[in-house]
Formats: sequence, C-alpha cells, structure tokens
Amino acid sequence: MDELAIRYLRDVIPVLTEQRDIVVARGARFAGHLIDLAIMELRLTINEISEEELSELSNVLSDNWVAGKRSN
Repeated sequence: MDELAIRYLRDVIPVLTEQRDIVVARGARFAGHLIDLAIMELRLTINEISEEELSELSNVLSDNWVAGKRSN
C-alpha cells in the first residue's frame, strides 16, 4: 500500500471515532460497535496485519485468559 493511501486511511479513523461517539451518545450502541469494527479493520489494513495473524493473537490471548481463570 502506498503512503498516500495509508495517509488517507489514517485520516478516516478520527472521523469514524467522532461518528461512533455521536451514535453511542444517542443510544445506538450496536451502530457504535459496527463503527468500531470498521476502525479496527482500517488499523489492520494500515499495519498490514492479516486475518490469520489476528486470529492467532486472539487464540493466544484466549488461552492466557483461560489459564488465568483456572489459576484463580
């Protein structure tokens, strides 16, 4: 991805964040969640993180969380 595209995508994130805050303040929590997912997708794209890498991170975090729950 070229620098111009990355810059454009980075500029979109604060706009989406502001929109999320507005819809959540008006009681549309699910819409806010959907905007959060769009923001996450942009960040993954900008940082060139694949779905497989995200899945593996999720698995590691889940395993650690479960292990922590068992030790309590």
